[in-house]
Formats: sequence, structure tokens, C-alpha cells
Amino acid sequence: MFGAQAQEKKGKTPEEQFKALDANNDQKLSKEEFLARTADDKKDKRGQVFDRWDKNNDKFLSLEEYKEGAAMAKKKN
Repeated sequence: MFGAQAQEKKGKTPEEQFKALDANNDQKLSKEEFLARTADDKKDKRGQVFDRWDKNNDKFLSLEEYKEGAAMAKKKN
């Protein structure tokens, strides 16, 4: 398990997960940042997750988009 999924198992809030992934502290996640902790063999699938979560198609995830996506993913599991 990698990235946000691994962090969720450790009990981190979506805000804490977002902050940990936001390497340059610009308050948004690039696809590169989102995938940074993802194993190479899972990057294609996680890249598709990024694209679904990016509701305004600006190629970045805001904290709100991230939280909404994480909540949807949690409901599926």
C-alpha cells in the first residue's frame, strides 16, 4: 500500500495526508506530487484517480478536491 492509502491506515486526516504530499507547499497537489509515493507498477491506476479527483481540470488537486476524492475512496472500501 502506498501514498494516501498507506497514510490512511496510519490514521492521518486528509488534511495531514495532503500536507505530506504537497512537497513545495503551494497548497495544491500536482500529479507528480500525488504519485510520488506510489509504486511504479501502480502509477497508471493512481494517475487515473488523480484525473477523476481533479474536478476543475486544472491539473492540480486542491485540498477540497483531495478531501472529496478521499471520502469517495473511503466509501468504496
